[in-house]
Amino acid sequence: MDIVWALCVLAGALSSSQAMISSQATAQDPSPREEKIAAVDLELFGVSDPNEESRERVVDEIPAALTSEVSPPPRRASFGNRDLSWLQNLEMPDIPIRWDERVVRYLEFFRDDPRGHSFIRAWMQRKVRYGSMIRKVLRELELPEDLLYVAMVESGFDPTAQSSAGAAGMWQFIESTGAEYGLTRDHWIDERLDPLKATRSGARYLTMLEQRFGSWELAFAAYNMGFGALLRSIRKYNTNDYWLLSRIEAGLPFETSVYVARIMACAIVGRNLHRFGLEDLPAEQPAGWTYIDVPGGISLRRLARTAELEPDVLNALNPELRRQQTPRNHDRYRLRIPLEARDRFVVRWNRQPRQQSTRSYQVRFGERLSHIATRFRTTARSLRQLNELEDDQDVGVGTVLLVPAVDPSELPGEVPNVAVPETRFSYPERTRIFYRIAAGDTLSEIAGFFRVSIDDLRRWNHVSQEAHLQKGMIMQLFVSRDVDLTQALVLTDDEVTTMVLGSEEFFNFHEQRQGRTRIRYTVRAGDTLSEIAERFGIDLRSLTRINRISHADSLQIGQELIVYVK
Repeated sequence: MDIVWALCVLAGALSSSQAMISSQATAQDPSPREEKIAAVDLELFGVSDPNEESRERVVDEIPAALTSEVSPPPRRASFGNRDLSWLQNLEMPDIPIRWDERVVRYLEFFRDDPRGHSFIRAWMQRKVRYGSMIRKVLRELELPEDLLYVAMVESGFDPTAQSSAGAAGMWQFIESTGAEYGLTRDHWIDERLDPLKATRSGARYLTMLEQRFGSWELAFAAYNMGFGALLRSIRKYNTNDYWLLSRIEAGLPFETSVYVARIMACAIVGRNLHRFGLEDLPAEQPAGWTYIDVPGGISLRRLARTAELEPDVLNALNPELRRQQTPRNHDRYRLRIPLEARDRFVVRWNRQPRQQSTRSYQVRFGERLSHIATRFRTTARSLRQLNELEDDQDVGVGTVLLVPAVDPSELPGEVPNVAVPETRFSYPERTRIFYRIAAGDTLSEIAGFFRVSIDDLRRWNHVSQEAHLQKGMIMQLFVSRDVDLTQALVLTDDEVTTMVLGSEEFFNFHEQRQGRTRIRYTVRAGDTLSEIAERFGIDLRSLTRINRISHADSLQIGQELIVYVK
């Protein structure tokens, strides 16, 4: 069993921590990662079930090592004959410490086992980068600074850590609780991955838990197992003593008891690096970055070029940006940039041509880049450049584009005339709409978006399943009222005129638009096609095409012909 590897998994996010921050967490089958964590605990502590032998795992007396005085190591049969004199005169953290067997086991593992030593060194090295920032937030909120070890155990100080249960960031918030504590997650950003904002939210959440339960031990347990689950355990056993709950049968999940012990052990190591062979680690450094305000919708690649940095540098400093660009729904965005690059960036940015004022626009079904460009009085090429799109890159429905900040031109004011089948359709629970075909549209795409069948589309319109739909055709659809029509470019009944294909109204309307009158002529004795064509000033080929006859056909007295007259 590679304990170091498995324990490092803990740095990502414990499975029980994934449901933390949620009093409604539900039990799930263990993942392979959870099974590896359980195997580590089994090897370290000898049992995976707290119902066995757990009553001997807590020391009743707290040694004077909690103070500056010299004292003997903890004494209890459960510690066996191990030499724990090295625990004397430790500098103690500012969170409560109990000499629980699990705490001592972790300390021994970190100090004496090469694998455990490698593991804690990796964590402490990461603390160098973020420790100073976290301590500053905790001081501002008048909280114990060693609460930062909650983040160490949750994520190993990795702001991009993700769990299979949906927890994310250095403090492993699930989305709902992140939102409750002020962390936005949308198409553009996930503030759970923002080290500073997530730290403030994590500190606020821990504060609430400590105020609610009255002890940091219970607060840690609630952070791990969930507020509601801990509350139910307290009520069931009628005790608010964390240490009693941690050793009573089914009082707390085993992983919660080792989670709390792990936080305490890490805090002790952090205060006593020399005792664990970590004195060579550099001191915590203040954050080496600062903020600059930049427009929304600018790619990190472009910003990095301006600052003469690699894009990965800005990606690492701004992990909350999900699309490698500043949010297009923000006019301005506070971007982190290396401190040493700030002046260089400002100078180069101010030298650039003044940026065109832009706004965001969400693409609807049926829109193409050329159509959007026309509406916003620009060109498709300019839109591609503005949005850093490749020449062959499509923009699908829901894509958010930057467009010039001008009032969009309205669609042509002329009311479209739509030819529909003779059959009348009635669907009381549906809404009739009309959709203008865009280049490249297919029946399956249209049916899928509007949640109708292809057979219905064909029945409601004169279309073939095999032939290509042509740009400019207009289809009538009857859609469910729960279809979000704001996401599509559609017309309503009031915005079109419908006429039955092949009706008198249909033909008269179209000929009037051409400046012609459609009349019915009855053939008389002696009439020929050429004489009729000449009489009404119509081309002979047009006359035969309109009436679907050949110029060689014989006319019959009383036969009716359609003639378009100017």
